[in-house]
Amino acid sequence: MRKLQVTFILIATVFLYNCIGEDIRFDAVPEEIRFLNPVESMAVSETYQLKVTYFNNIGEPEEANVIWSSDNTLVASVNTSGLVTGISEGTTTIRAKVILNNNQAIENAININITTESVTQNTTIKTGTIATTSSYLLQGTFTLSKIENTNNLELSIDSNYRASTSLPGLYLYLSNNPNSINGAYEVGAVSVFQGAHTYIIENIGINDFAYLLYWCKPFSVKVGDGKIN
Repeated sequence: MRKLQVTFILIATVFLYNCIGEDIRFDAVPEEIRFLNPVESMAVSETYQLKVTYFNNIGEPEEANVIWSSDNTLVASVNTSGLVTGISEGTTTIRAKVILNNNQAIENAININITTESVTQNTTIKTGTIATTSSYLLQGTFTLSKIENTNNLELSIDSNYRASTSLPGLYLYLSNNPNSINGAYEVGAVSVFQGAHTYIIENIGINDFAYLLYWCKPFSVKVGDGKIN
């Protein structure tokens, strides 16, 4: 019986070491303000409600007072809730700022082109590259896109995808922290280890998460990731 226990511990240790490799990181990430529905252009006299979320230093959304401003109020104005109004042709930068508890400020900004025609455009497709952070094979590229007329996304893993079949309990997550699945969305267990395949992700916005995470679930260890660009 004791020999079996020792053998199990040795096997678990090997798996855990292989999952971790040399990729030991802390969970802290920089605070971030993220535009959830950025727009590239809109028409004179048209309005557009911008939405942002503040993510704290562990990548979780948190309530915050957002200070809005427009660099050129003759082109477009923005009110205290993020409602943009096109005023005249041109380009302006819309900024969203949050004052942190230490009185430091962080901000994010987008450029909006104001035209005479209604051509409101926003992001519908994002891409990224999957890379291993362990001794296991994990690689490939992906595309994340909105499914028209729904609140769902399609995650397409490309044909260059390869993953080791030896990975124990491999799961895929969407996360805002590249080192943690706290607050992450569990896409599901990985069952495809080579070639193109697709996931349908329901009721998630294309700007809600910043990373794909491949996670060794039995040992709660990250084995790979991909930044959603």
